[in-house]
Amino acid sequence: MYYAEYGNGTPVLALHGAGVDHREIAGALEPIFCNVSGFRRLYPDLPGMGRTPAPGTITSNDDVLDLLLGFIDSTIGDGPFLVMGQSYGGYLARAVANQR
Repeated sequence: MYYAEYGNGTPVLALHGAGVDHREIAGALEPIFCNVSGFRRLYPDLPGMGRTPAPGTITSNDDVLDLLLGFIDSTIGDGPFLVMGQSYGGYLARAVANQR
């Protein structure tokens, strides 16, 4: 899964909406975060959007969630993190919060 990363500190996973890529939400949040320290911002491209291809195994939103949880395991690990999203990303952020 392609992602852009900025800063260091508490991880913040920011999920974009459908039909765009990470630049949409990064463009909205980075002007705010540039004045705040202590946050490691992770902006993934959701499957089938931006630079992340959609594997043929994706047949539902649950499959997208499973990919996101794997992404979290590999980039953030077991520690605490913040999650947020816009539109479809908000839908997925709620599912991530429920699972983690």
